[in-house]
Amino acid sequence: MKMFAWENYRRSDESIEDAKKRFFRSLPVAAGGIRLLQLGCAKLLSEFDALCQANNICYWINFGTLIGAVRHGGFVPWDDDTDLGIMRDDLSRLAKVVEGERRYKITLVYDRYVHCRQVRFWYADDQIPCFLDLFIYDWASSTDVAKAQRQQELRREMVDEMNNDSKLSFWQEHPYYSGNKSNLIQSYYDRYLAASRSEGIICDQGDAKAIIWSIDNMDDDTQRQWSYSIGDLAPFQRMKFEGVMLDAPANPSVFLWSSYGDIFELPKDIHTHFEHVNHDGLESENTSEAMKKLLEE
Repeated sequence: MKMFAWENYRRSDESIEDAKKRFFRSLPVAAGGIRLLQLGCAKLLSEFDALCQANNICYWINFGTLIGAVRHGGFVPWDDDTDLGIMRDDLSRLAKVVEGERRYKITLVYDRYVHCRQVRFWYADDQIPCFLDLFIYDWASSTDVAKAQRQQELRREMVDEMNNDSKLSFWQEHPYYSGNKSNLIQSYYDRYLAASRSEGIICDQGDAKAIIWSIDNMDDDTQRQWSYSIGDLAPFQRMKFEGVMLDAPANPSVFLWSSYGDIFELPKDIHTHFEHVNHDGLESENTSEAMKKLLEE
């Protein structure tokens, strides 16, 4: 039925692939509070890019944001978050830069639901709900599938150990945690990252031939691969997103196929996409005014 629909949608002078691209580019953008949020995030992206360029910090658009750039030229109409990839050492440099900035902040929350370190870049103004999700990657010795699978196994071992540790019972009561016991959770990530290094999975940049999905991140078992060659990542290309030029992987199709398969298939999550922001709150007077003021700067 999908093939029949595409065949009927296709113009006589275009391929099915071109018809799919035309279809997605023709979808209307979001409206109301969600669109205001998207425009605010696009402005934050622009400022984030400038900050990174000025301080020689590498990043790249990733996941839904990369889909949006390739397929829509901006936000996926029903998307409400922004995804970036960043190497661990670049994240450390970014954190030091932000320490000297009044306009921005980086938050770290330990998410019990998916056992990850949720790292986000925000405006310092709490009235502005815009944020950028920063997903951490490590330098890897190779793209060997066995090593990537071992990285995933190490993460599962870590999660199992966390779940059986009575000292982390507070995390169950406060599943989004950033309090004074964070070091107890962080010690697990530190220990298993050290194990990954000792097994020759992750390494220093000078010895790297690949990058790998960090055990700090969630694992929803949807990524077809965890490691990518450095040649698929760099040199970065500049890609337009909501009128803003941003860094993107040299080979975006590899990253997209790993997580989504064919991004030009009809999407399944239009009505089920996880809400990262309270959509009702976007219509509040304080939030709306703060967002409008931001966009008028």
